[in-house]
Amino acid sequence: MSRRGFTLIELLVVIAIIAILAAILFPVFAQAREKARQTSCLSNEKQLALGVLMYAQDYDETYPTGLQDQWYACSWARIIQPYVKSVDIFRCPDDPAGKPVDGTNDTTWMGPRISYVSNGLIQWDGTNNSLYGVMGMAQPTSIPGGWLGRVTMSLAGANKPAESIMFTERLHLYPTAGSTIGNAIDFAPGVMMSGNGLWDNIAPDYIPDGTKAATANLYDPLGPNGSVTAAHNGKANFAFCDGHVKAMDPKATNPDPVNRPQDNMWDVTRQ
Repeated sequence: MSRRGFTLIELLVVIAIIAILAAILFPVFAQAREKARQTSCLSNEKQLALGVLMYAQDYDETYPTGLQDQWYACSWARIIQPYVKSVDIFRCPDDPAGKPVDGTNDTTWMGPRISYVSNGLIQWDGTNNSLYGVMGMAQPTSIPGGWLGRVTMSLAGANKPAESIMFTERLHLYPTAGSTIGNAIDFAPGVMMSGNGLWDNIAPDYIPDGTKAATANLYDPLGPNGSVTAAHNGKANFAFCDGHVKAMDPKATNPDPVNRPQDNMWDVTRQ
């Protein structure tokens, strides 16, 4: 009794079909995995936003300071940590964990990896540089007379809380992210975004601008997305002053700063 096996043609046809199905399904699987990461990041931001609002209720309805004297220990992330009871939620799943802070060579000052930056927009008010975001830089005591006007923002100061940004994801897809210890790459000014390039060489500092042309370099903060990362299928998660969180195209948060200032979600004082 003879046995008949598969012919070479039949095997090639089956392999070709499997290859076609894989080519179709793998991108779908990748998108599903990224969607899961985006959802996890969104959950992180929701918890952090609630932590900020709880802090504000305990401190005369005033948002925490984004940064004091350019040091991590006094940043908004450190201030609200008692309200969230976690360190892990400060890192987006798409942000490489980097090297751990373990005290070796005195690395504890670098702090844990933080993927999120407060809206610390600073603009000229006619007299001084003042806070137009919600969690900006405090007045450094080391500078006599100071250089800032308004340094804190109250809950009532956000005129459109459902349309004003509290914080978002910083540009963490830089090439050296995987080899950086803790938050050393942006340990201090990196926890807030001033919007005017004060620390553009050491921290994510530019808010989006929809009028700018797209750049080939994904890490270029001078592109339309500014220093906001769009790691989640071209979008980033944004927490708003009323506590809700949603994914948006970064440049949609400030589509035209000159001709449409009323649509600049970073300026919480706009009418």
